[in-house]
Amino acid sequence: MNYSEFIDPDNWIGGFYELSIEFHPVGVNKRLNDALVSLQKSKFFNGIWKKQQDFQTHSISLPIKIEDDSVNHFYGTLLISDENTTLPCVITIIRIDGESDWLDISIPQAILEQIYPYKYPLTKELNPWLNKVDEIFIKLAENIYNHSSFDLAMIGEEISGYTNQENIIAEYLEKTTCILPIHLQNRLGVQEKGEELSNQLRLYY
Repeated sequence: MNYSEFIDPDNWIGGFYELSIEFHPVGVNKRLNDALVSLQKSKFFNGIWKKQQDFQTHSISLPIKIEDDSVNHFYGTLLISDENTTLPCVITIIRIDGESDWLDISIPQAILEQIYPYKYPLTKELNPWLNKVDEIFIKLAENIYNHSSFDLAMIGEEISGYTNQENIIAEYLEKTTCILPIHLQNRLGVQEKGEELSNQLRLYY
């Protein structure tokens, strides 16, 4: 992916396919900054840029200050390593007072339509290539958890804000890709289900 492709507005239109990570309770800046450091160090990620025009130049300086009740956008790219495909992404930090902090990594669907044999609705049955995207999101989530333990992670189309660690129920895991730490597995009684990842995380899909 070159500069002109990255900043092309047509590649950023439409919805997003996302990894959405919840940090509860709200307001612990270190957890988010540690997550950003982990992201920046990942071999599958390049960034974090303040503007699209900063593509492949200087990344932001960490740690960053996160204001109360705020939304912060940054930019980067993800590498689908087994096929040498680079995808643009937006990194969003959402702070909701009295609730949780969220870190979202979102790929614009417009670029997915260009690169892959995209079919809607965006299910893995119709779009088996989505498994490769999910693999990168899962690896990123594991890496982030190793540096900054989160309370819930979800993967899907426009998944941000769909539920949270307080309201999620076990039935939800049957229809959405989720990554749960051990305390949430125990609360929902799903310790023996799903697929084991590192650090007692489990993947449900």
